[in-house]
Amino acid sequence: MPKIQSTEMHEGETVSNSCEDSTTLKTCLSVQRNECKTKWSRCCESCSHDSHAACIEDSLDSQTSAVISLQGKCYISCLPNEILLHIFSFLRVRELCVSVAPVCTTWRDLAKDPTLWTHLVFSEEDRADGDRVKSLLRASPSLVSLELSRREDGGNLLLQVAASCNKLRELTVQFCDGLTEAVFKDLVIRCPNIRYLNMEGCQVHSTQCFHIIGGFRQLQYLHLSRCQLLDNAGLTIIARQCNHLEYLNIDGIIHIHDSSVMFLTKKLSHCLKNLFLDGEYLTDASFRSLRDCSLLQKLEISFCEQMTDDGLSGIYGLEHLTWLKLRRGIQLTPGGLKAMFHRLPQLVYVDLSECCLMDDSVLWTLASMCPRLEHLRLNWCSDLTDGGIAIIVVSCPRLQVVELVGIQRLTGTALISIPRALPNLVILHLKECKNVDNTILRYIVAEKPSLCVFDCSGNLVEHHEPSNNDSVSK
Repeated sequence: MPKIQSTEMHEGETVSNSCEDSTTLKTCLSVQRNECKTKWSRCCESCSHDSHAACIEDSLDSQTSAVISLQGKCYISCLPNEILLHIFSFLRVRELCVSVAPVCTTWRDLAKDPTLWTHLVFSEEDRADGDRVKSLLRASPSLVSLELSRREDGGNLLLQVAASCNKLRELTVQFCDGLTEAVFKDLVIRCPNIRYLNMEGCQVHSTQCFHIIGGFRQLQYLHLSRCQLLDNAGLTIIARQCNHLEYLNIDGIIHIHDSSVMFLTKKLSHCLKNLFLDGEYLTDASFRSLRDCSLLQKLEISFCEQMTDDGLSGIYGLEHLTWLKLRRGIQLTPGGLKAMFHRLPQLVYVDLSECCLMDDSVLWTLASMCPRLEHLRLNWCSDLTDGGIAIIVVSCPRLQVVELVGIQRLTGTALISIPRALPNLVILHLKECKNVDNTILRYIVAEKPSLCVFDCSGNLVEHHEPSNNDSVSK
């Protein structure tokens, strides 16, 4: 039993004792009680107790509790199971199995409580045997969220999900195989309340699978990037039946054409807030139809080679847009881009990589109209110079990431004021910028050591104390 070093008493008095066993503890408390009776004979007039004895007993009770609490007893074991379950609910399943279950029988039983097993993750790094995963799914009737990654037995596992986990709301099955029509039919029937579905890179057995996915009428989030069997018919069915979609990612899919995109933008105009498209086979007709989706906050279009300024006009009215990516817009002119930025003052993320006609005048407009900019990607925009980059540096103080890969006309003079002008900048990427002076980069890193600067070779510029040779003109 631990030693009792000192117990505070009223009027500055203390009692110091060393109690080595239960008998000594009782003796110790008895001595305290006798000594305290004298000390408390002068009970204050304002005391609410009926007698001095009651006052003494009340005080001694609190002292006794304080002394006994030092005996090393684990009081968490006295908590009701309901409170323990609430505490355990903040732990991940792995922590429940590894850290909680081995403690004692009670904790082992609580760790198996289905109310704690609401979120399961089976990642590629922490691979589990298929039979073990099925067993866990059967034991998780309250499962709300499930993540599977790179599973060849994905289809079989989802059949078990449909049989055991009818409360499922969020399902992620990235780069999984074995997804058949029967799998999706079971899920639609038995897990009808799925609101979040991420199937990035999955290998489905037929185009009909996407027709069945339209049966998830409560879907708000749908990620189908790189699901190559998605076609116009499947996208049309999804747009017609999933009337609550706020997020749709169909990037990396080349079998989508104007007809289905135009139907999509019209049908989901009342709810769509995030849209990701592959523009390789889309024309201005699709891009003009984007104006119907007035609630859009995030828009990404990859490979928009066929977009002209006419198609770009479909983006002009999206006043809620904060995130914009137009990759490889090789026909977009400076005039069209400037007209767009005049109408989009809320932008915080802009990616115009490979928009090869863009010049410094576009950056002047961007800097003046979008002062909230935090992330800017201008990779391989070959006509940009230090003059345009300089106005971005001095006009957009919130910038955190700037990527200028492959801009050959950049020398780096525009970057000298970065340590002073961009306090929040954490990444500056200058790979393949062959004419940037490395002395300038070393100066920037010396002035702002927290900044990660990648040089022409893609290497991180190391921080070192500046020498006389590293001095630059500010």
